Amino acid sequence: MTAAALVAVAPPAQAQTGGAPDVIIVEGRGFGHGNGLSQWGALGYAVDHRWTSDRIVGHYYSNTALETIDERDIWVHLTRNDGDLLVTSGSSFTVAGHSFGGGTVVRVSVSGGDFSVRSNSGCGRRGDLVADGLSTSSRSGDRYVEAVPDHDDYGVDDQSKLLVMVYCDGTDSAVESMRIAYRGTLAVADQNGPVAVNRVPLEQYLRGVVPRESIPEWGTAGDGRGIAALEAQAIAARSYVLSLAASRQARGMFTDTCDYWNCQVYAGAARNGQGLDHGSRYIHTNTAIVNTAGRVLVHPNGKIAFAEFHSSSGGWTAGIDEGSHFPGVEDLGDSTSGNPNHAWESRIRRSDIETAFPTIGKLRCIEVTERNGNGAWGGRTRGIRLVGTDDTYEMEWGRWARDPFRRAFSLKSDWYRFPQFASATPCGDADPVEPPDPPDPVDTGVSGPGLWLLKSDGTVLADGAAEHFGNGAGSAAFVAMAPTSSGRGYWLATDDGDVQAFGDADDHGTALQVDLSDDVVAMAAHPDGTGYWLATANGAVFAFGTAAFWGAAAHLGLASAVTDIEAAPSGDGYWLLLADGRVLAFGDAHDAGCGPSLGQSRAGVSLAAQPDGEGYWVAGANTAVHAIGTADHHGSRAGSRNRLRTVAIAVTSTGDGYWLVWSDGTSFPYGDAPDYTTSRAGNGVVAAESVP
Repeated sequence: MTAAALVAVAPPAQAQTGGAPDVIIVEGRGFGHGNGLSQWGALGYAVDHRWTSDRIVGHYYSNTALETIDERDIWVHLTRNDGDLLVTSGSSFTVAGHSFGGGTVVRVSVSGGDFSVRSNSGCGRRGDLVADGLSTSSRSGDRYVEAVPDHDDYGVDDQSKLLVMVYCDGTDSAVESMRIAYRGTLAVADQNGPVAVNRVPLEQYLRGVVPRESIPEWGTAGDGRGIAALEAQAIAARSYVLSLAASRQARGMFTDTCDYWNCQVYAGAARNGQGLDHGSRYIHTNTAIVNTAGRVLVHPNGKIAFAEFHSSSGGWTAGIDEGSHFPGVEDLGDSTSGNPNHAWESRIRRSDIETAFPTIGKLRCIEVTERNGNGAWGGRTRGIRLVGTDDTYEMEWGRWARDPFRRAFSLKSDWYRFPQFASATPCGDADPVEPPDPPDPVDTGVSGPGLWLLKSDGTVLADGAAEHFGNGAGSAAFVAMAPTSSGRGYWLATDDGDVQAFGDADDHGTALQVDLSDDVVAMAAHPDGTGYWLATANGAVFAFGTAAFWGAAAHLGLASAVTDIEAAPSGDGYWLLLADGRVLAFGDAHDAGCGPSLGQSRAGVSLAAQPDGEGYWVAGANTAVHAIGTADHHGSRAGSRNRLRTVAIAVTSTGDGYWLVWSDGTSFPYGDAPDYTTSRAGNGVVAAESVP
């Protein structure tokens, strides 16, 4: 569903005589930073212009040349595992010279510099000690122990011959969450604790990257001409990882890359038996890798190019003076049919702009003051002027990462314009006008802070200004709640998708009739109080009432479960929290960053946003709090002896405090959060919410 289906077109602004419209339209081009290869552009050049992959990469990376290098190993940090390595295989394998039969789960540990191996292990079982004081190997000054399969054919697609890492649930370390098969070997390195590593030949590594960074089905586009776009992606990905590896090695790092998006997305060979780099869907990406084997982009100084790429350029890529390593070029391929990002539209509430830039007062008009000169409208935005009743905000920047407006509203790119302010100098030189007096606030009858707790049996407890409007009923487990904007009602959600409404909360529907692929784990209310979202553990999102669908993550095959969803203040976006600390932003939810890599006892369990939407808090199961963006850290119990796990964080309406809540209801107040006697709730607490 697009924003156009939700909001009527706003009238043109009259900047010199009045305020800006309530809804600001933003027209944009492209998706991403614009550095290097445009993936949609590569497809357009392959299908519409019949270019070869050599010509495609020569266009986007024009200051490089193609060379062929020998095969080598890539060492990948598997970021989603931060404890012992649990490894198994359908075939026999060895760990530091100790042999194990197929089907055996082995635990490889390191403590105090001493490596040990145990058999008959699992997420809930430590296993039987086989040996400690294992002999080790060394790389970049770090010692490691390696699990090795009984063969060296790492290109085999028989999953029974691959090593498999057993991942444990981020919220309950005794529960197995998934098994991922990897080509090559699996290792544990000692870096003041265990670090999991996959050592894999470069070409086999790319099999786990190219289909994650591109679309395998492009290989059939244009009667097969689309394979050139996948070949270009393979060349770029190969160059990127080797350049990154050289940089990390120069810094003395043990691994060449990681499996997360800020390196390159690497998924391994299979997850829970489902192929991720082999099978009919991956024929074209694997063919592209084979067709370009060893081909890399090299600068005249002999260094392999850091070949960045992005989804869509909008018609021009960014230049060297804008943070790219490559000259900016016109990108005619980017306008290919089917590209959803070549041109786009976003809508932002005027009030959200005023919140993001509070010194301006009431917004009167917007003027783009500087562009880079390449393409439509004068090119990418490089300066902006916001004129308000109190002040004028002006800023110029040289590259996309420093664009404050794009960052504030999570725009797809830094190439945009405001059609409601279309004249050459829309803001003119008029003096600010005083806004009318605001209307008297509506008395909802709710004042002061308050806190609700929800138990898995549907029981709701209320403290402070929070009122009790009813308990949930039914046999399903209750997992989440969300208050209405008035504070005079709430919704409760169960793990099978049922939603029950209390107080002034209206019923907007449930997910009971949906064929859920995973349990519902979280719920968020639309800020206007007339809609809500449900999120499942595997990243699906369901929207009801005025809540619009802005995206989901179920199709990404997440290695870490979704644990919470939080609405953006505008209602035109939301965040998803993953147990490993990652935060995914959708719609206009501001991406302020992620928490540290979390796992097992430290798993991210709850997310709460700052009222301004520019930051948020991530609560860990160990009662740690990670403040991100504009969110201030008011305290936590990290490092304390905690007898129970944290299940929720709830923020006061001011944003100047929060409560951390244990599974027995005990709450710990920080900042301006009052201290309530919530421990009376008893065991079974699953969620907590504060009065809006």
